[in-house]
Amino acid sequence: MKKILAYILVAVLAIAVQSCELTSTDYSNVSSDFYPTTERDARDLVTSNVYEAFRNDQYGGAFNVATGFFLLGDMATDFGFCSWGEGNWGQLEFANFQNSSGSRNPRMNWEPYLPWISKMELTMDRLKGISMDETLKKRYIAEIECGQAFMAFLIWDFYGPIILADLETLKKPQEEIILPRQTNEATIQYIESKLRAAIGVLPKTYAKESADYGRFTEGLCHMILLKLYMQTGNWAAAVAEGRELMKPEYGYALVTEAGDAGSAYANVFASANEGNRETIWAVNGLREFQAHLWYPHVISWGGYKMARRFFETFEEGDDRCAENVITDGGSADGVLPVKYDMKDRVADDCYTDWIVYRYADAVTLLAEAIVKQSGSVTQEAIDLLNSVRTRAGLEAFTPADFTGKDSFIDKLLWERAHELWYEGCRRQDLIRNNQYVSIMAAKCVAFGRTDYITGLGTNAHLFPLPSSAVNEGRKGGFAYQNPGYGD
Repeated sequence: MKKILAYILVAVLAIAVQSCELTSTDYSNVSSDFYPTTERDARDLVTSNVYEAFRNDQYGGAFNVATGFFLLGDMATDFGFCSWGEGNWGQLEFANFQNSSGSRNPRMNWEPYLPWISKMELTMDRLKGISMDETLKKRYIAEIECGQAFMAFLIWDFYGPIILADLETLKKPQEEIILPRQTNEATIQYIESKLRAAIGVLPKTYAKESADYGRFTEGLCHMILLKLYMQTGNWAAAVAEGRELMKPEYGYALVTEAGDAGSAYANVFASANEGNRETIWAVNGLREFQAHLWYPHVISWGGYKMARRFFETFEEGDDRCAENVITDGGSADGVLPVKYDMKDRVADDCYTDWIVYRYADAVTLLAEAIVKQSGSVTQEAIDLLNSVRTRAGLEAFTPADFTGKDSFIDKLLWERAHELWYEGCRRQDLIRNNQYVSIMAAKCVAFGRTDYITGLGTNAHLFPLPSSAVNEGRKGGFAYQNPGYGD
Protein backbone atom coordinates (compact mmCIF):
# COMPACT_ATOMS: atom_id res chain seq x y z
CA MET A 1 0.00 0.00 0.00
CA LYS A 2 2.80 2.36 0.87
CA LYS A 3 4.46 1.64 -2.48
CA ILE A 4 1.25 2.45 -4.39
CA LEU A 5 0.89 5.74 -2.55
CA ALA A 6 4.48 6.59 -3.39
CA TYR A 7 3.87 5.92 -7.10
CA ILE A 8 0.75 8.08 -7.03
CA LEU A 9 2.66 10.94 -5.35
CA VAL A 10 5.43 10.79 -7.92
CA ALA A 11 2.90 10.80 -10.75
CA VAL A 12 1.06 13.78 -9.33
CA LEU A 13 4.29 15.73 -8.94
CA ALA A 14 5.32 14.91 -12.48
CA ILE A 15 1.99 16.11 -13.85
CA ALA A 16 2.21 19.28 -11.75
CA VAL A 17 5.68 20.06 -13.05
CA GLN A 18 4.66 19.45 -16.65
CA SER A 19 1.47 21.50 -16.38
CA CYS A 20 3.01 24.81 -15.19
CA GLU A 21 5.38 27.18 -16.95
CA LEU A 22 8.40 28.23 -14.93
CA THR A 23 9.79 31.70 -15.71
CA SER A 24 13.02 33.13 -14.41
CA THR A 25 13.83 36.71 -13.52
CA ASP A 26 17.32 38.14 -13.94
CA TYR A 27 18.14 40.23 -10.90
CA SER A 28 21.73 40.88 -11.93
CA ASN A 29 20.69 44.16 -13.55
CA VAL A 30 18.61 46.85 -11.86
CA SER A 31 15.50 47.48 -13.91
CA SER A 32 12.85 50.15 -13.52
CA ASP A 33 10.32 47.32 -13.89
CA PHE A 34 10.91 46.32 -10.28
CA TYR A 35 13.00 49.17 -8.79
CA PRO A 36 12.21 51.89 -8.00
CA THR A 37 8.45 51.36 -7.92
CA THR A 38 7.20 52.22 -4.43
CA GLU A 39 7.10 55.19 -2.06
CA ARG A 40 9.65 53.45 0.12
CA ASP A 41 11.93 53.04 -2.90
CA ALA A 42 11.59 56.77 -3.57
CA ARG A 43 12.48 57.70 0.00
CA ASP A 44 15.46 55.35 0.02
CA LEU A 45 16.71 56.73 -3.30
CA VAL A 46 16.60 60.31 -2.06
CA THR A 47 18.21 59.40 1.25
CA SER A 48 21.11 57.56 -0.37
CA ASN A 49 21.61 59.75 -3.44
CA VAL A 50 21.14 63.15 -1.78
CA TYR A 51 21.60 63.12 1.98
CA GLU A 52 24.56 60.77 1.85
CA ALA A 53 26.60 63.67 0.46
CA PHE A 54 25.85 66.00 3.38
CA ARG A 55 26.96 63.76 6.23
CA ASN A 56 29.41 64.41 9.03
CA ASP A 57 30.17 60.77 9.73
CA GLN A 58 33.71 59.85 10.72
CA TYR A 59 35.70 60.89 7.62
CA GLY A 60 32.76 60.96 5.22
CA GLY A 61 30.44 63.68 4.01
CA ALA A 62 30.67 67.32 3.03
CA PHE A 63 30.62 68.43 6.68
CA ASN A 64 33.01 65.90 8.21
CA VAL A 65 35.49 67.53 10.59
CA ALA A 66 38.61 66.13 8.96
CA THR A 67 38.32 67.18 5.33
CA GLY A 68 34.85 68.75 4.95
CA PHE A 69 34.15 72.14 3.43
CA PHE A 70 33.69 74.03 6.68
CA LEU A 71 36.80 72.56 8.30
CA LEU A 72 39.04 73.48 5.35
CA GLY A 73 37.54 76.95 5.17
CA ASP A 74 37.81 77.57 8.91
CA MET A 75 41.45 76.52 9.05
CA ALA A 76 42.10 79.11 6.34
CA THR A 77 41.08 81.99 8.64
CA ASP A 78 42.63 83.98 11.45
CA PHE A 79 41.41 81.57 14.16
CA GLY A 80 42.33 78.31 12.38
CA PHE A 81 45.30 76.39 13.74
CA CYS A 82 46.42 72.75 13.86
CA SER A 83 49.17 71.29 16.03
CA TRP A 84 50.07 68.51 13.60
CA GLY A 85 52.81 70.45 11.86
CA GLU A 86 52.66 72.65 8.81
CA GLY A 87 52.92 70.24 5.91
CA ASN A 88 49.50 70.21 4.27
CA TRP A 89 48.01 72.15 7.18
CA GLY A 90 50.25 75.13 6.48
CA GLN A 91 48.58 75.61 3.13
CA LEU A 92 45.31 76.16 4.95
CA GLU A 93 46.50 77.98 8.07
CA PHE A 94 48.33 80.65 6.08
CA ALA A 95 46.27 80.70 2.85
CA ASN A 96 49.27 79.38 0.95
CA PHE A 97 47.08 77.24 -1.30
CA GLN A 98 48.92 74.94 -3.69
CA ASN A 99 47.75 72.83 -6.60
CA SER A 100 49.44 69.69 -5.30
CA SER A 101 48.46 66.41 -3.69
CA GLY A 102 47.94 65.90 0.02
CA SER A 103 45.39 64.73 2.54
CA ARG A 104 44.42 68.28 3.56
CA ASN A 105 45.04 69.99 0.27
CA PRO A 106 42.57 72.79 -0.52
CA ARG A 107 41.83 71.27 -3.93
CA MET A 108 40.54 68.01 -2.50
CA ASN A 109 36.76 68.61 -2.34
CA TRP A 110 36.11 69.38 -6.01
CA GLU A 111 36.37 65.80 -7.30
CA PRO A 112 34.40 63.87 -4.67
CA TYR A 113 31.47 66.28 -4.39
CA LEU A 114 30.88 67.77 -7.86
CA PRO A 115 29.52 64.43 -9.25
CA TRP A 116 26.80 64.41 -6.58
CA ILE A 117 24.94 67.15 -8.45
CA SER A 118 24.69 64.87 -11.50
CA LYS A 119 23.77 61.92 -9.32
CA MET A 120 20.88 63.93 -7.92
CA GLU A 121 19.76 64.86 -11.44
CA LEU A 122 19.55 61.19 -12.42
CA THR A 123 17.74 60.39 -9.18
CA MET A 124 15.13 63.04 -9.90
CA ASP A 125 14.55 61.55 -13.34
CA ARG A 126 14.03 58.08 -11.82
CA LEU A 127 11.57 59.40 -9.28
CA LYS A 128 9.32 60.90 -11.92
CA GLY A 129 8.38 57.45 -13.18
CA ILE A 130 7.23 56.07 -9.83
CA SER A 131 3.49 55.71 -9.28
CA MET A 132 3.00 57.18 -5.81
CA ASP A 133 1.36 60.00 -3.89
CA GLU A 134 2.04 63.07 -6.03
CA THR A 135 2.37 65.46 -3.09
CA LEU A 136 5.05 63.28 -1.53
CA LYS A 137 6.79 62.85 -4.87
CA LYS A 138 6.92 66.63 -5.30
CA ARG A 139 8.42 66.95 -1.84
CA TYR A 140 11.14 64.43 -2.63
CA ILE A 141 11.90 66.20 -5.91
CA ALA A 142 12.11 69.50 -3.99
CA GLU A 143 14.56 67.87 -1.56
CA ILE A 144 16.71 66.83 -4.52
CA GLU A 145 16.65 70.35 -5.97
CA CYS A 146 17.59 71.81 -2.61
CA GLY A 147 20.42 69.28 -2.39
CA GLN A 148 21.69 70.24 -5.84
CA ALA A 149 21.66 73.93 -4.93
CA PHE A 150 23.25 73.26 -1.54
CA MET A 151 26.14 71.30 -3.05
CA ALA A 152 26.55 73.76 -5.92
CA PHE A 153 26.75 76.62 -3.43
CA LEU A 154 29.40 74.87 -1.32
CA ILE A 155 31.55 74.13 -4.36
CA TRP A 156 31.04 77.59 -5.90
CA ASP A 157 32.00 79.28 -2.64
CA PHE A 158 35.37 77.50 -2.55
CA TYR A 159 36.17 76.91 -6.22
CA GLY A 160 34.10 79.32 -8.29
CA PRO A 161 32.02 78.36 -11.36
CA ILE A 162 31.07 74.70 -11.59
CA ILE A 163 30.50 72.13 -14.34
CA LEU A 164 26.89 71.09 -14.91
CA ALA A 165 25.77 68.15 -17.01
CA ASP A 166 22.25 68.03 -18.43
CA LEU A 167 20.14 64.88 -18.30
CA GLU A 168 20.74 64.02 -21.95
CA THR A 169 24.49 64.01 -21.39
CA LEU A 170 24.20 62.02 -18.18
CA LYS A 171 22.31 59.29 -20.02
CA LYS A 172 25.33 58.70 -22.26
CA PRO A 173 27.81 57.38 -19.67
CA GLN A 174 29.89 55.48 -22.24
CA GLU A 175 30.58 58.56 -24.33
CA GLU A 176 33.41 60.92 -23.43
CA ILE A 177 31.72 64.30 -23.33
CA ILE A 178 33.86 67.06 -21.82
CA LEU A 179 31.86 70.00 -20.59
CA PRO A 180 33.07 73.55 -19.87
CA ARG A 181 32.68 75.26 -16.54
CA GLN A 182 29.61 77.44 -16.33
CA THR A 183 30.06 81.19 -16.11
CA ASN A 184 29.89 82.69 -12.66
CA GLU A 185 26.53 84.24 -13.49
CA ALA A 186 25.13 80.92 -14.75
CA THR A 187 26.31 79.11 -11.62
CA ILE A 188 24.62 81.66 -9.38
CA GLN A 189 21.44 81.47 -11.46
CA TYR A 190 21.45 77.66 -11.19
CA ILE A 191 21.71 77.76 -7.39
CA GLU A 192 19.01 80.38 -7.11
CA SER A 193 16.58 78.66 -9.50
CA LYS A 194 16.90 75.29 -7.78
CA LEU A 195 16.21 76.82 -4.38
CA ARG A 196 13.24 78.81 -5.69
CA ALA A 197 11.80 75.61 -7.15
CA ALA A 198 11.97 73.91 -3.75
CA ILE A 199 10.49 76.83 -1.79
CA GLY A 200 6.76 76.45 -1.33
CA VAL A 201 6.98 72.66 -1.65
CA LEU A 202 9.15 71.78 1.33
CA PRO A 203 7.83 72.26 4.87
CA LYS A 204 9.01 75.36 6.73
CA THR A 205 10.89 73.32 9.31
CA TYR A 206 10.80 70.05 11.28
CA ALA A 207 10.67 69.55 15.03
CA LYS A 208 13.33 67.36 16.57
CA GLU A 209 10.63 64.80 17.41
CA SER A 210 9.67 64.39 13.75
CA ALA A 211 10.83 61.31 11.87
CA ASP A 212 11.80 63.74 9.09
CA TYR A 213 14.06 65.90 11.26
CA GLY A 214 17.29 66.39 9.35
CA ARG A 215 15.64 66.43 5.93
CA PHE A 216 15.75 69.64 3.91
CA THR A 217 13.27 72.41 4.61
CA GLU A 218 12.13 75.72 3.22
CA GLY A 219 14.01 77.42 6.03
CA LEU A 220 17.25 75.85 4.79
CA CYS A 221 16.50 77.05 1.24
CA HIS A 222 16.09 80.63 2.46
CA MET A 223 19.29 80.38 4.53
CA ILE A 224 21.32 79.28 1.51
CA LEU A 225 19.78 82.08 -0.53
CA LEU A 226 20.70 84.55 2.21
CA LYS A 227 24.30 83.32 2.09
CA LEU A 228 24.32 83.46 -1.72
CA TYR A 229 22.98 87.00 -1.86
CA MET A 230 25.45 88.18 0.78
CA GLN A 231 28.41 86.78 -1.15
CA THR A 232 27.17 88.35 -4.40
CA GLY A 233 26.41 91.75 -2.86
CA ASN A 234 22.68 91.61 -3.57
CA TRP A 235 21.76 93.45 -0.38
CA ALA A 236 18.06 93.99 -1.13
CA ALA A 237 17.53 90.28 -1.80
CA ALA A 238 19.58 89.41 1.30
CA VAL A 239 17.40 91.66 3.45
CA ALA A 240 14.29 89.97 2.07
CA GLU A 241 15.69 86.51 2.89
CA GLY A 242 16.72 87.57 6.39
CA ARG A 243 13.29 88.97 7.11
CA GLU A 244 11.69 85.80 5.74
CA LEU A 245 13.56 83.69 8.26
CA MET A 246 12.26 85.91 11.08
CA LYS A 247 8.63 85.09 10.28
CA PRO A 248 6.87 83.19 13.09
CA GLU A 249 5.83 80.29 10.88
CA TYR A 250 9.43 79.06 10.85
CA GLY A 251 9.66 79.16 14.62
CA TYR A 252 13.32 80.20 14.73
CA ALA A 253 14.64 82.02 17.80
CA LEU A 254 17.86 82.45 19.72
CA VAL A 255 18.43 80.07 22.61
CA THR A 256 18.27 82.27 25.71
CA GLU A 257 18.13 79.68 28.51
CA ALA A 258 21.28 78.09 29.90
CA GLY A 259 19.68 74.84 30.97
CA ASP A 260 22.40 72.65 32.46
CA ALA A 261 25.02 73.95 30.03
CA GLY A 262 26.36 76.91 32.02
CA SER A 263 25.32 79.58 29.52
CA ALA A 264 22.73 80.08 26.80
CA TYR A 265 25.51 80.01 24.22
CA ALA A 266 26.82 76.67 25.45
CA ASN A 267 23.27 75.35 25.51
CA VAL A 268 22.99 75.84 21.75
CA PHE A 269 25.49 72.99 21.34
CA ALA A 270 24.35 70.79 24.23
CA SER A 271 23.29 67.20 23.61
CA ALA A 272 20.24 67.70 25.81
CA ASN A 273 19.15 70.69 23.68
CA GLU A 274 19.44 69.16 20.22
CA GLY A 275 16.94 70.44 17.70
CA ASN A 276 16.57 73.73 19.54
CA ARG A 277 14.76 76.63 17.89
CA GLU A 278 18.02 78.29 16.88
CA THR A 279 18.94 75.42 14.58
CA ILE A 280 18.02 76.03 10.94
CA TRP A 281 19.66 72.84 9.70
CA ALA A 282 21.90 70.28 11.34
CA VAL A 283 23.46 66.95 10.47
CA ASN A 284 21.49 64.54 12.61
CA GLY A 285 23.81 62.45 14.79
CA LEU A 286 22.36 58.98 15.41
CA ARG A 287 23.87 56.02 17.20
CA GLU A 288 24.72 53.15 14.86
CA PHE A 289 24.24 55.48 11.88
CA GLN A 290 26.29 58.68 12.13
CA ALA A 291 29.00 59.91 14.47
CA HIS A 292 31.34 62.88 14.12
CA LEU A 293 34.91 63.20 15.37
CA TRP A 294 35.17 66.73 16.77
CA TYR A 295 36.04 65.51 20.27
CA PRO A 296 39.09 63.44 19.29
CA HIS A 297 40.41 66.04 16.85
CA VAL A 298 40.40 68.63 19.64
CA ILE A 299 40.84 66.67 22.88
CA SER A 300 42.00 63.07 22.38
CA TRP A 301 44.41 63.75 19.54
CA GLY A 302 45.14 67.40 20.40
CA GLY A 303 45.17 68.68 16.84
CA TYR A 304 42.67 71.47 16.27
CA LYS A 305 43.15 74.73 18.12
CA MET A 306 41.93 78.28 18.07
CA ALA A 307 44.89 80.58 17.44
CA ARG A 308 45.75 82.28 20.73
CA ARG A 309 46.04 85.67 19.11
CA PHE A 310 42.41 85.33 17.99
CA PHE A 311 41.35 84.05 21.43
CA GLU A 312 42.76 87.21 22.96
CA THR A 313 40.34 89.37 20.94
CA PHE A 314 37.35 88.23 23.04
CA GLU A 315 36.05 90.76 25.57
CA GLU A 316 36.19 89.87 29.22
CA GLY A 317 33.02 88.12 30.36
CA ASP A 318 32.08 86.86 26.89
CA ASP A 319 30.28 83.52 27.33
CA ARG A 320 31.49 82.46 23.90
CA CYS A 321 35.01 81.96 25.23
CA ALA A 322 34.06 80.58 28.65
CA GLU A 323 35.75 77.44 29.95
CA ASN A 324 32.96 75.11 28.83
CA VAL A 325 33.32 76.16 25.18
CA ILE A 326 37.01 77.12 24.93
CA THR A 327 39.56 75.48 27.22
CA ASP A 328 42.80 77.34 27.73
CA GLY A 329 44.85 74.20 27.93
CA GLY A 330 46.25 74.07 24.46
CA SER A 331 49.67 75.52 23.71
CA ALA A 332 51.45 78.82 23.34
CA ASP A 333 50.01 79.04 19.85
CA GLY A 334 46.43 78.03 20.53
CA VAL A 335 43.62 77.06 22.89
CA LEU A 336 41.18 74.14 22.68
CA PRO A 337 37.91 74.99 20.89
CA VAL A 338 35.59 72.48 22.58
CA LYS A 339 32.26 74.17 21.76
CA TYR A 340 30.20 70.99 21.41
CA ASP A 341 28.89 69.20 24.46
CA MET A 342 30.33 65.70 24.05
CA LYS A 343 28.24 63.87 26.63
CA ASP A 344 26.49 61.87 23.92
CA ARG A 345 29.45 59.86 22.71
CA VAL A 346 31.06 56.46 22.85
CA ALA A 347 34.84 56.68 23.02
CA ASP A 348 35.75 59.07 20.18
CA ASP A 349 32.44 58.79 18.35
CA CYS A 350 30.21 61.81 19.05
CA TYR A 351 26.47 61.75 18.37
CA THR A 352 25.59 65.35 19.19
CA ASP A 353 23.84 66.93 16.19
CA TRP A 354 26.29 68.95 14.10
CA ILE A 355 24.78 72.38 13.48
CA VAL A 356 25.42 73.67 9.97
CA TYR A 357 23.25 76.82 9.94
CA ARG A 358 21.57 78.62 12.83
CA TYR A 359 19.49 81.68 13.53
CA ALA A 360 22.29 83.76 15.10
CA ASP A 361 24.07 83.57 11.76
CA ALA A 362 20.93 84.71 9.92
CA VAL A 363 20.10 87.73 12.11
CA THR A 364 23.65 89.08 12.06
CA LEU A 365 23.80 88.69 8.27
CA LEU A 366 20.51 90.56 8.10
CA ALA A 367 21.98 93.37 10.21
CA GLU A 368 24.91 93.65 7.81
CA ALA A 369 22.66 93.62 4.74
CA ILE A 370 20.37 96.33 6.19
CA VAL A 371 23.31 98.67 6.77
CA LYS A 372 24.85 98.00 3.37
CA GLN A 373 21.54 98.44 1.57
CA SER A 374 20.60 101.65 3.37
CA GLY A 375 24.11 103.07 3.65
CA SER A 376 23.47 104.02 7.27
CA VAL A 377 23.42 102.43 10.72
CA THR A 378 19.79 101.84 11.61
CA GLN A 379 18.34 101.05 15.01
CA GLU A 380 16.98 97.79 13.63
CA ALA A 381 20.47 96.67 12.61
CA ILE A 382 21.84 97.59 16.04
CA ASP A 383 19.04 95.66 17.75
CA LEU A 384 19.68 92.57 15.65
CA LEU A 385 23.38 92.67 16.45
CA ASN A 386 22.67 93.24 20.13
CA SER A 387 20.34 90.24 20.31
CA VAL A 388 23.37 88.02 19.76
CA ARG A 389 25.84 90.14 21.73
CA THR A 390 23.78 90.43 24.90
CA ARG A 391 22.99 86.71 24.81
CA ALA A 392 26.74 86.24 25.30
CA GLY A 393 26.65 88.37 28.48
CA LEU A 394 28.07 91.57 26.99
CA GLU A 395 26.72 95.11 27.14
CA ALA A 396 24.54 96.22 24.26
CA PHE A 397 25.88 98.59 21.63
CA THR A 398 24.33 102.05 21.38
CA PRO A 399 24.29 104.34 18.31
CA ALA A 400 27.11 106.30 19.92
CA ASP A 401 29.39 103.26 19.59
CA PHE A 402 29.46 103.64 15.80
CA THR A 403 31.02 106.49 13.84
CA GLY A 404 29.38 105.36 10.63
CA LYS A 405 28.63 102.40 8.37
CA ASP A 406 32.23 101.12 8.25
CA SER A 407 32.53 101.24 12.02
CA PHE A 408 29.37 99.18 12.35
CA ILE A 409 30.56 96.59 9.83
CA ASP A 410 33.92 96.25 11.61
CA LYS A 411 32.25 95.60 14.96
CA LEU A 412 29.71 93.27 13.39
CA LEU A 413 32.43 91.18 11.75
CA TRP A 414 34.18 90.72 15.10
CA GLU A 415 30.87 89.88 16.73
CA ARG A 416 30.21 87.23 14.09
CA ALA A 417 33.77 85.93 14.45
CA HIS A 418 33.29 85.48 18.21
CA GLU A 419 29.83 83.98 17.78
CA LEU A 420 30.42 81.63 14.85
CA TRP A 421 33.98 80.34 15.14
CA TYR A 422 34.42 76.90 13.56
CA GLU A 423 30.99 77.16 11.91
CA GLY A 424 32.14 77.90 8.38
CA CYS A 425 31.44 81.65 8.34
CA ARG A 426 34.63 83.63 8.93
CA ARG A 427 36.25 83.03 5.52
CA GLN A 428 33.09 84.19 3.72
CA ASP A 429 32.78 87.23 5.98
CA LEU A 430 36.32 88.41 5.33
CA ILE A 431 36.17 87.79 1.57
CA ARG A 432 32.80 89.57 1.29
CA ASN A 433 34.20 92.62 3.07
CA ASN A 434 37.57 92.70 1.27
CA GLN A 435 39.51 91.94 4.46
CA TYR A 436 40.66 88.39 3.79
CA VAL A 437 44.07 89.17 2.33
CA SER A 438 45.03 91.72 5.00
CA ILE A 439 43.82 89.50 7.87
CA MET A 440 45.65 86.44 6.58
CA ALA A 441 48.80 88.45 5.84
CA ALA A 442 48.77 89.66 9.46
CA LYS A 443 48.43 86.04 10.62
CA CYS A 444 51.42 85.04 8.50
CA VAL A 445 53.49 87.82 10.07
CA ALA A 446 52.39 86.87 13.59
CA PHE A 447 53.47 83.27 13.07
CA GLY A 448 56.72 84.20 11.31
CA ARG A 449 55.61 82.90 7.92
CA THR A 450 56.09 86.00 5.82
CA ASP A 451 57.24 83.78 2.94
CA TYR A 452 53.62 82.65 2.57
CA ILE A 453 52.37 86.16 1.86
CA THR A 454 53.79 86.11 -1.67
CA GLY A 455 50.93 85.90 -4.13
CA LEU A 456 48.30 85.97 -1.38
CA GLY A 457 46.24 88.60 -3.12
CA THR A 458 45.94 86.77 -6.44
CA ASN A 459 44.73 83.34 -5.35
CA ALA A 460 43.40 83.59 -1.79
CA HIS A 461 39.69 83.94 -2.51
CA LEU A 462 39.31 80.64 -4.36
CA PHE A 463 40.94 77.28 -3.81
CA PRO A 464 42.73 75.60 -6.75
CA LEU A 465 41.09 72.92 -8.86
CA PRO A 466 42.77 69.49 -8.98
CA SER A 467 45.13 68.75 -11.85
CA SER A 468 42.79 66.03 -13.09
CA ALA A 469 40.07 68.61 -13.74
CA VAL A 470 42.52 70.94 -15.46
CA ASN A 471 43.85 68.13 -17.67
CA GLU A 472 40.33 67.10 -18.62
CA GLY A 473 39.55 70.69 -19.51
CA ARG A 474 42.55 70.82 -21.80
CA LYS A 475 41.27 67.78 -23.68
CA GLY A 476 38.06 69.65 -24.40
CA GLY A 477 39.81 72.90 -25.19
CA PHE A 478 38.61 74.61 -21.99
CA ALA A 479 40.56 76.69 -19.45
CA TYR A 480 39.64 75.26 -16.07
CA GLN A 481 42.13 76.41 -13.43
CA ASN A 482 41.38 79.33 -11.12
CA PRO A 483 43.54 82.47 -11.40
CA GLY A 484 46.89 82.39 -9.61
CA TYR A 485 47.57 78.66 -9.82
CA GLY A 486 49.16 78.33 -13.24
CA ASP A 487 47.79 76.06 -15.96
